[in-house]
Amino acid sequence: MPATTIRPRRRGASQPARARARLPLTAGASDGLARVSGGRPLEELVALTAASAVVVGLAENTEEPTVAVSGSAGPVPCRVGPAALPTVAHLVRAVDAELRSAPAPADVPAALAEALLIRSARVGETSPGRTSEWDGIELTLTAPAADGSRELVAEAGPERAEAWFLEILLRSVSQTLAGFTEPHGAVADLAPAAPDDIATAIEFGRRTFVPDGATTTLVAPIEEAVRAHADRPAVVAGSDTLTYREFWQATQGVAARLHASGIGRGDRVAVLTGKSVHAVPAITGTLLAGAAYVPLDPRSPAPRLAEILDDAACSVVLAAPELRTTLPAGLTAPVIDIDIGAAAGAAAGAGAGAGAAVPATAGPDPDDLAYVVYTSGSTGKPKGVEVRHRAVASYVRWKVVNHRFDTGTRLLQLPSLAFDSSVADLFPVLASGGLLVLADTHKLLPRQLAELAGQHHVTHLTTVPSLYRVLLDDLADAAHSLHAVTVAGEATTADLARRHHERLPGVRLINEYGPTENSVGATAFDHGPDAGPGLPIGHVIPNTVATVTGADGRALPAGFVGELRLAGHGLADGYRNRPDLTAEAFVADAEAPGGRSYRTGDLVWWRPDGMLEFAGRADDQVKIRGHRVEPGEVESVLALLPGVSQVAVAVVPGPDGAPSLAAWLTVTDTTVDDIRAGAAAALPPAMVPSSLTLIDDLPRMVSGKIDRGALVRLAGTAAPARQHDGPVTGSPAPAACAADDVSLTVAAIFEEVLAAGPVHSDADFFDEGGHSLLAISVLDAIEKRLGVAVDLDDFFRTPTIRAVTELVREAAPVPGN
Repeated sequence: MPATTIRPRRRGASQPARARARLPLTAGASDGLARVSGGRPLEELVALTAASAVVVGLAENTEEPTVAVSGSAGPVPCRVGPAALPTVAHLVRAVDAELRSAPAPADVPAALAEALLIRSARVGETSPGRTSEWDGIELTLTAPAADGSRELVAEAGPERAEAWFLEILLRSVSQTLAGFTEPHGAVADLAPAAPDDIATAIEFGRRTFVPDGATTTLVAPIEEAVRAHADRPAVVAGSDTLTYREFWQATQGVAARLHASGIGRGDRVAVLTGKSVHAVPAITGTLLAGAAYVPLDPRSPAPRLAEILDDAACSVVLAAPELRTTLPAGLTAPVIDIDIGAAAGAAAGAGAGAGAAVPATAGPDPDDLAYVVYTSGSTGKPKGVEVRHRAVASYVRWKVVNHRFDTGTRLLQLPSLAFDSSVADLFPVLASGGLLVLADTHKLLPRQLAELAGQHHVTHLTTVPSLYRVLLDDLADAAHSLHAVTVAGEATTADLARRHHERLPGVRLINEYGPTENSVGATAFDHGPDAGPGLPIGHVIPNTVATVTGADGRALPAGFVGELRLAGHGLADGYRNRPDLTAEAFVADAEAPGGRSYRTGDLVWWRPDGMLEFAGRADDQVKIRGHRVEPGEVESVLALLPGVSQVAVAVVPGPDGAPSLAAWLTVTDTTVDDIRAGAAAALPPAMVPSSLTLIDDLPRMVSGKIDRGALVRLAGTAAPARQHDGPVTGSPAPAACAADDVSLTVAAIFEEVLAAGPVHSDADFFDEGGHSLLAISVLDAIEKRLGVAVDLDDFFRTPTIRAVTELVREAAPVPGN
């Protein structure tokens, strides 16, 4: 039987010695223990095990916790489901029956060593010493002392826990035992955590909250910056630069054109610009007109764009001329080509000069809708998150102060404008009078991004950790101007933090966390080089209240893993046209500001200093290269493809160790190539599975549900799946192609980046499990080893060893090589 591994509860490096904590058994705990055991030692051990199972289940967020009980021949496993049992008496009897039927200690799996070990001291032993080299946490009930007093004692190895967690654990077990005074009381009514510990955790989530949120709009602070810094540069995109005066003229022009088309407050405007110079005026112009912008990703396939445009009921589409062809056919909403010159002319024609503004009635109010950003949905349909000006304005106010933005700020803007992470760049920088340098990470290699940072003396940049891992080494030349790097959208590991501080000493590494539903940001902290063993996501920022809750919605103490709920000024309205999903995610909460909170689905736990640690997801959602992906949506799309009978999608480690999507399918009259083409035509790139495996039948659990765990284990034991329709599967590169140093080097780079065996010279890089970030790694390695630069677009068109070898031969040397 699988054991419940107790996660390490440490803030930093492991301690030199075992941690230890003691707690006198309270009168209530003594009464509860006596009530169900009658004072008999073996029954006391059963009662202590039952109470500990309740606490471990809560602490590890599992319905079937595993604990181990010390026996004469070794540890005996005990696995029960307290939540499924009606009363305390039922729980104690279930534990007793489980222990009596447990396997012999010799058959206990090794994983049990990281469970909680329960033991009862021998008679007369009031200060127990260690009886085993137990790797996990050991909990002991001492025998009565001369005065009748008893203690609970906990110990843990240096890698497992610190004393603070053991103290909370002991108080929780004691609190649970006190509830045993009513054997016929419901297990669900037990309060397995000390009130003071709960109160401390609640205070962690509220102590920085500022009750008075911002009462402004996103454009009001920008207008002030325009008046104060009209001649300073505001936006750079490629060779184009806009001063604040020019930027605002273009903004007013967009607003005037929208007004001329009958667009105003309450309308939604789709924006499809990519990283062109048209992008920022299109967004701010939409807001100035009083409408909400709906950003579209140029890389999304037309069917997905059609879904978004239909769901958002966009009144008009603002599009860069070169991107009109990416819009879906049959579009009913009018399309307005965005051209800065035309926009400025419209502003002048409307009488809105550099210092003028569109009519006051056209501008937004703080309670107006600012944007609708679409995220992946588990039902197969993207969800539109609706955010108002007031909700995001408090975050902008915090960001300007925390990141020290001012007129000297020059930010390299990397995230796609179609995602809310771009909001964290655009509005705080423009409100500060700083400079936005737009960069398209799908067209520029790390060296080119670093050159852009050096050229513009960039002071700040925001990126996802997976891209920063590739970019970091090239940023050394920009270290003289860099003040801070912000990483967000994915977990930031300790090794990346160490690399950052080694390569860029003195440059802040700011870790931000926050779902779209909480207006970009909820927690943040400066990541030091000694981040500890976990995945910290920071302290709560002033616009947010955070609570870590159990399955019943009750707050949990520090160290206990639960779902993160957010409340405060940043909450979105909900999901557009999805009242069912809105009611499920945005729940009534009488204790929260505004009377509601958002269930993030993220599992976290509090450190004793009020820092939050990320511990996984309560559902299947995952971040793929910074994009939020619901495997259920991917399954829904793949299931609609011709010839697909069954499909299951799960998350597996990719070639670079980052999360990757894998799909298993049962099919008739179709091929892997057809399925991949169908997926690419219907899903954004981050949602297309890197691995497609045809299987005779999907493994299922006794309940009939697909056993995704079995699929993930299968992926972990098998070689990387590289299915093709031709005879190239598993074949090495032909000798004719690998006859010179160039082709050998390119082949070696492909294999290293894909973490694979021999790759056929004509095999498609993306069919082999590659993705855009890994493609960047290939071209970066080619540049460093062969001294030439291959264009990323050329690679995307012909991503094979043979074709890339020819591109290398034709490429010009990189200057300095």
